[in-house]
Amino acid sequence: MFFEQVVRTETGCASYVVGCPGGGVCAVIDPLWDPEPFIQIARKQGVSIRYIIDTHSHADHVSGARRLAEATGGELLLHQDAEITYPATRVQDGDLFEIGSVRLEVMHTPGHRPEHIIVAISDLTRSDEPWMLCTGDFLLVGDVARPDLAQGGEEGAARLFDEAIPRLASLPDYVEVYPGHVGGST
Repeated sequence: MFFEQVVRTETGCASYVVGCPGGGVCAVIDPLWDPEPFIQIARKQGVSIRYIIDTHSHADHVSGARRLAEATGGELLLHQDAEITYPATRVQDGDLFEIGSVRLEVMHTPGHRPEHIIVAISDLTRSDEPWMLCTGDFLLVGDVARPDLAQGGEEGAARLFDEAIPRLASLPDYVEVYPGHVGGST
């Protein structure tokens, strides 16, 4: 398994590429506008981009998911609650996608936005259990997401604290967390 982070330093927005060289495939999570870094990573690893996942409709950076899908033929995945007008495969909580020896599990974590998901990643050569999480904008460094961007703040906060946060409580402490924003975020 390989796992690479791509950061747009001007905004602190983070994207991730995870894949299986043996299986020849990878997935890109929350791609930034420019598809070229992701295409270069796939080329360097000798894999094709099978899935492109947006954890939610982004308000703080322009998603490059559609551009990357067009450039690579990868399948765009978004939660079934996402209000979009373009083609995408709709996913829901518990959906599993395998890319070689890597399993991606969709975890619906509403609150920041109603359609927000986390991608739990398992390296099946090590264990069936998740090893890491790409949390989009749900978990940030030292904080949780704003709940007032796509719904009323009280409604979003209730979903964040009553639905989303408890989803993580059952995960082992060793699971690594990779947020959608890192240092430098405005």
